[in-house]
Amino acid sequence: MDKHNPYLLIGILVLLALASGVMCSQHASSTDLTTQQLLSKNGSTVVSGDQVINVPEMQKVPIFSAPQNLIRPLMSGDMMSIFTALTTGTVPKDVIKDNKHLTFDGKVSDDLKGPGYLVTDENGKISIKEADSIVWGYKLPYTIAIKEGDSIKVIQNNKTTKTLKESEISNDTVPTDFVSAASLKEWFKTAKDGSNITIDYYLGGFNDNRTGVYGKEKIIHDFGEEPYNYMRNYTPGAPVMVYDHNASKVNVSSAVSVVEYLPEYPTEIRAANAKEFANGWNNTIIPPHESAHGKENVTFTSIAEEEAASGSATHGVCPPGRSLRDAILALGYPLPVGMSGAEESILYEYRPTIDVLVTNEGDYPIQIVMWTEGESGDTHIYTTIYELRDNSTYPDTSNSTEEA
Repeated sequence: MDKHNPYLLIGILVLLALASGVMCSQHASSTDLTTQQLLSKNGSTVVSGDQVINVPEMQKVPIFSAPQNLIRPLMSGDMMSIFTALTTGTVPKDVIKDNKHLTFDGKVSDDLKGPGYLVTDENGKISIKEADSIVWGYKLPYTIAIKEGDSIKVIQNNKTTKTLKESEISNDTVPTDFVSAASLKEWFKTAKDGSNITIDYYLGGFNDNRTGVYGKEKIIHDFGEEPYNYMRNYTPGAPVMVYDHNASKVNVSSAVSVVEYLPEYPTEIRAANAKEFANGWNNTIIPPHESAHGKENVTFTSIAEEEAASGSATHGVCPPGRSLRDAILALGYPLPVGMSGAEESILYEYRPTIDVLVTNEGDYPIQIVMWTEGESGDTHIYTTIYELRDNSTYPDTSNSTEEA
């Protein structure tokens, strides 16, 4: 159809007006489910190709009473809606406020870059807000298991979804990306009645106010596998970057330390612990004016230590602790929780990644990058702190060392 031919458009409008007057009695009454459904989706994350509006299921309204709903189908050449209008005298209610990132058939267009989100106004009209800056959310509890007698109740959003006997706990009956079925069974054996454990998490609390994203498939669909894997590695409540908007990395601080040889402790174990510490903090992201721990899925080897209350300590984490600490303090940020200003940088009662807490007092997100070079007592541990500066928000990136 030539959608630029004014005579053709006028002719169609006349026919539709007549059809509406003659056939509007055939229009079945319907509740405005479309508006309610779209209001419930306000803030939902979308990416290109997502079906946002199911046009055939949208509420139909008589053309004669609301002719403005026909303008978009006519201008876009939406033949299905025009045919429906000609044959029924009704047209799908136009719920699009801004079609910048929406096609006429209700899909998110390919020109949307990154994860956008739906914005629904009070009239049920929708538009898509593009992610125009760095976006992060938080790893938050979603599914918990509560022990009750010889069973567990699996609860999501305060609703019990299933009750399982201990023998029924398996990879097929509970989510296992964060807590394995075997670990859940071990917890069950020692937990008291009424005790609970979180077994699944979602992404929420986004800095751009979009709503939470639930479930592995949805998180990966919206943001990719990297943020989901980050969630699995880090402690509950951890900030998780989901979109960097082509941010530039600006090197703002660096430090280095060395394991050295200490005759009273086994050097190889200390070097292994130092490398694990670096791995446990490498690529950790901390938003501006917030704090974060390191990874939780790291393993250290303890060495006997009389001064430690437990009788052992993870010797070897102090050299990398000094490297991380010195890089943080060079920025004027506070001494991380769980650290000291001495050679023994990690306090005995703190676990090196799960308990130590680093605060970013700057105005940009930071990324902690740690790595090691060398072996045994000659193992060197390097720390570099990058500020992540969004190119559209912070255009002055002349000191940038590499792209994110």
